[in-house]
Amino acid sequence: MEEKEEVVNINFFKKVWYSISKFEQYPAMATEGFGRAVKYLITLTAIVTIFLMLVSLLQVKTLIGDLARYINENIPEFSYSDGKLSMETEEQIVIENIEEILIDKIIINTLVETEDQKQQTEKDNLTEGITIFLFKDEIIFKTQIEDVENIRQSYTYSDFFANYVDENIEKFNKTEFVQFLTSEKMFTFYIQYAGAIFIYLLIINILIALLDSLEIAILGVITSTIARIRMRFVAIYNMAIYSLTLSMILNIFYIIINYFTGFTIMYFQVAYITIAYICLAATIFIIKDDFIKKMKEVENIKKEQLNVREEIKEQQKKKDEEEKENDESSEKNEGDKPQGSEV
Repeated sequence: MEEKEEVVNINFFKKVWYSISKFEQYPAMATEGFGRAVKYLITLTAIVTIFLMLVSLLQVKTLIGDLARYINENIPEFSYSDGKLSMETEEQIVIENIEEILIDKIIINTLVETEDQKQQTEKDNLTEGITIFLFKDEIIFKTQIEDVENIRQSYTYSDFFANYVDENIEKFNKTEFVQFLTSEKMFTFYIQYAGAIFIYLLIINILIALLDSLEIAILGVITSTIARIRMRFVAIYNMAIYSLTLSMILNIFYIIINYFTGFTIMYFQVAYITIAYICLAATIFIIKDDFIKKMKEVENIKKEQLNVREEIKEQQKKKDEEEKENDESSEKNEGDKPQGSEV
C-alpha cells in the first residue's frame, strides 16, 4: 500500500493545496480540530471578501464618476453655504432609472422647509427601494422594503460631510462639487467605504460559509451512511470546511471575470455546493477504500498467522510420529535379542 505523506500542523498554503489536490489528506487535517478548521475557513473567506470589496470599491468609484457627469449635464446650478442647499429652480427634481446606480430615486427639493412639507414630499414620492431626499437643510435616506419596517436616516449637511467625507466643507457651488467628486479628496471616503464594506461582507460571508459547510456536512453524513462507514459528525464537518476550498477559489475567478466582462453563470451557487460535495464524497470513498485495504491486510496477516500455526502443528505432529516410530522400533529391536543360558 502506498504510504501517505505525514502531515502535522499544516500551514495555510499547504492546506489549500491539499484541499484541492490531495483528498487523502482530509482526515489528517480534520484531526487538527474544529477550531483550526474554522480558522482556515475564516482566512479563506477573508481572501474572497478582499476581492469582493475591491470590485465593490471600483463600482462605487465608477458610480461616483457617472454621478458627477450626470450632475454636470442635467442638474441646474446650485450652491451650498451655512449648512443650507439652494438651487436655481422652482420645481422639484426627480432622478430615477439611472443605469447601474445603487439607489432607486433621488428627490431634490430645496423649496420645502417645514417638517410637514418634508413628510408630505416623502409620502408623495414613496417607492420601494432606497430613496434619497435632498432638502434645503437636510439629507434623508429612506429604505422601503416589502414586509419590512421602513428605515429612515436623517442628517444635516454638516454632519453628513463630517461622517462620510471627513472634511470641513463650509460652502461650494455646482462646479466645485463636481470637481470634488472627481478629485483626490474623495480618497478618505473610499478608504472608509472599503473598510466598512469589507467588515460587513466578511461577517455575512463567514455566516454563509459556515451554513454552506453545514449543508455539505449533512450530505457527507448521508454519503457515509450509504458507504457504510462510521464517522463522527465533527470530523465530517471539518472535512466539509476544507472541501469548500476549490469552490471559493473558483468564486474568486468568477468575481474577477464577472466584473471585467459581465459574464454570469446561472445557478452558480448550486455548482458551488456541488463541487464542494464532490470533494467531500471523494474523500469519504477514499477513506472507505483505505479501510477495506487495511481490513484485507489484517485478514491476510491473520491467515498468515493461521498458516504458520498449522505448519507448526503439522511439523510437531510429524515429529511426534517420528519419535513414536523410533520408540516402537527400539522396543522391537530389544525384544528380538537372544536370551542367555542358565548355568
